[in-house]
Order: sequence, then C-alpha cells, then structure tokens
Amino acid sequence: MARPYKHPKTGVYYFRQRVPTDLRALLGDKIVSRSLRTKDPAEAKARNIEEIRKQAMIWEARRKAPEPLPHRQIVALSGILYRNFMAAREKEPGEPTIWSGMLTLLDRVADADGGLERWYGSYVDNLLLENGIVTDDASRKRLIAEVDKTFRQVSAEQLKRAEGDYSPDPNANRFPAPTTSGDSTTSKQVSIRALFALWERDHLADGKSARTVGDFRQKVESLIEFLEHDDALRVTPDLIADWCEHLRHEKALNARTVAQKYLAAVKLVFAVAVEKRRLKDNPAKDVTVRYTKKKRRGRPKGYTDDEARSVLSAALSGSGLENWSDLNRRAIKWAPWICALTGARINEITQLRREDLVTEAGISCIRITPDAGSVKTDQFRIVPLHPQLVELGLVDFIRDQKEGPLFFALRTGAKPQTMAQNVGKKVVKWVREVVGITDSRVQPNHAWRHRFKTLSRDMDIDPEYRDAIQGHEDGRAASDYGETTVKALYREICKLPRYSV
Repeated sequence: MARPYKHPKTGVYYFRQRVPTDLRALLGDKIVSRSLRTKDPAEAKARNIEEIRKQAMIWEARRKAPEPLPHRQIVALSGILYRNFMAAREKEPGEPTIWSGMLTLLDRVADADGGLERWYGSYVDNLLLENGIVTDDASRKRLIAEVDKTFRQVSAEQLKRAEGDYSPDPNANRFPAPTTSGDSTTSKQVSIRALFALWERDHLADGKSARTVGDFRQKVESLIEFLEHDDALRVTPDLIADWCEHLRHEKALNARTVAQKYLAAVKLVFAVAVEKRRLKDNPAKDVTVRYTKKKRRGRPKGYTDDEARSVLSAALSGSGLENWSDLNRRAIKWAPWICALTGARINEITQLRREDLVTEAGISCIRITPDAGSVKTDQFRIVPLHPQLVELGLVDFIRDQKEGPLFFALRTGAKPQTMAQNVGKKVVKWVREVVGITDSRVQPNHAWRHRFKTLSRDMDIDPEYRDAIQGHEDGRAASDYGETTVKALYREICKLPRYSV
C-alpha cells in the first residue's frame, strides 16, 4: 500500500499502509491512512515517501520500548551528520555569503516557536531510523538541540573555507567515534526491520515498484519469524542456510521460489545494510539454494489455436453467465479479447478506466498506466487497438461508460489493483468452469501473453515493437533512446491475424 491512494470523489491523495504482520496482534489488522493534502500526482508521490519514512519510525517505536540516549551517544550521532555534510562540501564550499546567510537563518530558526523541530525534525528522525534507534521524547529533543549546534559548526567551518582558510576544524574531534559492540553506549541490537526500512526508503525514492516493498516485507518477516528475534548482528550464514532449508522442507516451497524470492530479498536488504555501514558483512551473501532452471514442459505456455477460439467464442456469446453481475459479464466479454490482441497482463486490462481510451494520430488506443492501479514496470504505455477490437465495438462500449473503472465499481477505501485482481480471478473461474480449459499447465489469463509473443514471431513483428506493446523491458540501454510511435505500433499490431469465431 505504499503507492499514494487517490480518493475517488475528492481527488485528494492519501498515504495508506496496512499494519505490519508482526504488529497485528497488538494493533489489529487495519490500515493507517492520512491525507497528503494535494491533488497533484507528482507532489503526492514525494510527500508519500516522507510519510513512509515517518511511519517506519512509528512501527519501530511500537516494536520495542523507547530507551533514553546517554549524552555521549547523542553527540556521536550528531557527529555522523557533521562528517557527512563536511565531506559533501570538501572541495567546493561555495560563496561566503551562502554561509553567513545560513548562520543568520539558523539564529532565526532557533528564536522561532517550534523552529528547531520544523528545521531539524526530519534530519533527526532519519538519523534514528538509519541507526535502528527508538528513543524517548526527551532524548529526541536533546538530539535536536545537538544537531542545531552541529549545523552551526558546519556553517562556520564552510564559511572559513569559502574565505580561503582550509585549516583543520579545531573542534572536529569533539564528536566521539561511532560506538563498537563492546561499548556500553551501543544499542542492544541492529534491527532487521530497521535495515528493511532503509532499503524500502531508497527503493521508493528511486521511483521503483511499491508492490515489491510488500513482497520483500513478507520475506523479511518470514526470516524474523524463523529466527525468533529481530537482531541482525546475531544472523549468521548458517542460520540463513537453515532458514532456506526450513522454507524448502517445512513450508514446502520449491527451490526456485526460495532462491529467487526469499533468499534474493534478504540478500539485497543485507547488502544495502553493508553499503550503509550498518553491518560489516552480509550473512546471506554466500548462501545458495540449488534448483533446476528449466521446468519440464509438456505443452506450450500459451493457448493453442483451438483453445483460443473456444475462449473468445464463449466470451462473445456470454455463455454460462446467466447468474453473473453485469460488471463481471462485461469483463468476461472484453478482457479475453483485449488480452488476445494486445498481449497485456490481465490486471492491466481489468483496471482500465473510461479515461484510458485515447486517440493518437487518429488511432484508437488504450493507455495502460500506474494511475489506474498496478503496472509491473511502473511505466505507462499506449497500445493501439487492433482493427478487430474496434469492429467488435470495444471503442463504442468504452465511450458509453461513465468515468472510472470499466469492470468494477470502486468502493471507498478499496484499492483499485485489488479489485482488478478479483475481476481477473473471475475470468479464470469462467475459463475453467464454463469454457472447460482445465489443464493445470495453462494459466488462463497469462496464456494470452505467451500466445501474443508466439504470434508476433510468426508475423515477423520486430522484438522491439512487441516488447513495447506488451510492456516488456529488455534491459538494453539502447532501448531508452528515442520513442516508439503509435503509428509504428499500429502498423505492427495490424500484422496479427484476426480470430475467426
């Protein structure tokens, strides 16, 4: 739930996040929600990242009792900021007026009511989060005051450098060295969840998929549940290997899933912790789980010609839908056809809205966008509609609908992607029970993506075009250069044969 949620009536974006699994016994299975106070998508995304960071602090505070910080540790923490800011301006301090103005500004901040909290609060919270520390209000206020002192020291030293004096700061050594495992001021542990929060913050700040956050959180929580503690310093390679064995034989997960999902997630979180110097070594780095790379296959992944005709013919006739709702009937009629002639993911189609019908260069297209729900690559794309879809009446159908989702009624508080997924499940149920395609080796919705790729090869559609149509990424830097126009995509998509049903 890390993506900003747009209220369907007001258009205002909200931060929404479900209570983590480990806290539900204490807080209940509920959703935390608060307004981001904006209708602008870009601004909402930026504010949402900040809310995620704040909420991570709240979850950590719930997980362990706040502890007061001794003065030595407070000064040592502020020293981290001092060294970071000094290093960032080591070679180029800028103009003296910048730093003289900064010192004047800091005086005004200190004199203003609540000024230190507004100016330094986010720095301090982030500092505590990165170091896995949960403290009380009194210690936090002392740390804010110490950070103010540190910022003044940085500004004074940068002013001195800007004026040409690069002599060492005589007060640089006032900050105690970072504590070690034998130091009495050291925190009792390095929280695995705090390390996950560091990875999550950077992941979302880079504009990457919010769905991955939820997926990784489940993997990390699985490790914590197995360990029966949340201390990263106590995690060893042997324990990681034992956890993988537990997943394989106690949880009955296949080796590929353990290796590529669970172990991969934990490796990345610990790798980020090492990069940020929260851990010396990555305990999962050298752990491996062997698996067979290629599964045994007894048939194509995509629909055969006969299967495709059976599904599409039944969709047009409305077979077996007598007791289904009007919205589900719509989905059954159109989703298979759109998937067949666009190669799109089923959820990208079931979350389509009326406003996602667009016209470019005189060509009717659908817009597949994260604004409608969930897109795996988190990138929008425009897909021209095959002439057969237009002839079947898809464009007229969409234009006749009111704004919003085409295949479900959005309920207040519900996630569009969840409702779209539920519609996709209804399509699966219909294909299995009504059309009668029960072969477990075929995924009823995803089979269209495989079939589309096969037909594209048969029709000699260039790989670059078929990837652009389906939203696949090939990982080549060259693919980021230039644009693939709607005219070019329409020319290629028209190469696909019509379905005779």
